[in-house]
Parts: sequence; structure tokens; C-alpha cells
Amino acid sequence: MKKVVGFSVALAAVLFAACDNKENSYNFAQIIYPSGYGSVLYADQTVDSLRFATTYDWSLSVSEGWIHVDADSMSGTVPQGYFMVKRLDVDLDVNNTDTVRTGYIYFHADGKTLVTSYTQYHYLNIERPVRRNYQFTLQDTARQVRDSLIFQTYGDDWTLAFKGEALAWVRLADGAATSGRAGKYTVHYQLDQNTTTAERTAVLELKSRGVSTDIRIKQLGLKAEED
Repeated sequence: MKKVVGFSVALAAVLFAACDNKENSYNFAQIIYPSGYGSVLYADQTVDSLRFATTYDWSLSVSEGWIHVDADSMSGTVPQGYFMVKRLDVDLDVNNTDTVRTGYIYFHADGKTLVTSYTQYHYLNIERPVRRNYQFTLQDTARQVRDSLIFQTYGDDWTLAFKGEALAWVRLADGAATSGRAGKYTVHYQLDQNTTTAERTAVLELKSRGVSTDIRIKQLGLKAEED
């Protein structure tokens, strides 16, 4: 039986294996996390991990300069008769570009290579409203006077504020959070009823770790609501 180096986890699958009838054992190498389509992160999300299990000596390589693994953790050896289960920290730069990006970590063992990916969006994690047509837009009716947005930040320096000059018809509710530590937040805002037929728009700007994401508030006019 193989002995374990590192902490013990359940092995879900063997991605490649070589039977050894002489020792009545098996050899394998497997990426445990991220699995499937890889890890998906937001622009201000800079901490992730890599977990793998192997009976072979191993090494890593990284495809992109914005993904970082400690230099002392880029390779390792596994004594004969043992298998290793290992977790490594993976650090990512903040994505302050204007596009989603994907990078890869390659896991080399026994002359074979496994690969996993890290995809980082260029916007922040806003749950409400849902992103559609490349925008976050909350649509309110002409008679609506209260609504909310939900978001999660990963930096302790986030802020939320209206862009441009203050508007009389929309405002954050009393006591609404406008800055804070990393975490998930629900922020309420208040509107005056729109007694005109024209729709009107305001823009909230959420910032975290130097990344800005706009959230549009669109209040319909009376005619549009009736149609």
C-alpha cells in the first residue's frame, strides 16, 4: 500500500496511472483543484489555490505573469512507495485591464503534463443586478420608491458612490454602506416616483482594489410603464 505524504483527502479519480503488479500498487498524478473548467475569479479577487496528488516527482510551470506561485513550491519529490497530496497558494494580480483573461498552470509528472486554468473577470462581483449586454442595470418602474443591489468585494478598501453631480430623485438609503471591509453587502436606495413620461438614469460606481464597475439605475417613465 502507498504511504501518504501531506494531508489526507479522498481521491476522486486517477487521470493517468501505471499498474505495478510486482508491488501490487499503482502510480498516478491528479489535479484535485481547480477541476473541470478551472477556477473563475473577479477582478479584485487575488487569492486562490492549487491542489494535487501524485506518486511521481513533479514540477509546475505558469503561463502568465499575473499568476504567481512561490518559487520554492514549483517542484517536489515523492519517495518511492509514497504518494503526496499537496495544496499550494496561487496569487493573482488585480485585473485592471478592460478584458477577461485566462492563465494556466501546468503540472508535470512522469513525462506527462496536466493543466488547469484560472479565469479572471475584469469587473467586480455584483450579484444584483445580473450582468447583461456587458452592463449591470437595475430597472425600476415609475412608481417604485425603493430597491437594492447586492455585491461581494475581496478587498478591504471598497467604496460605493454616485458618479457625477448629485441627483434629486435617487439616493442611497439612510445607513447604507458606502465603504467597508471585504465581504458581501446588500445596499438599498430610494427613488422619487417618476411623474414624467421620460425614463431617467443614474450611475453608481463600485470600486475595490483600484477596479471600478458601474451599476446603472434606470427608472422608467409613466408612458413606458403603461406600454
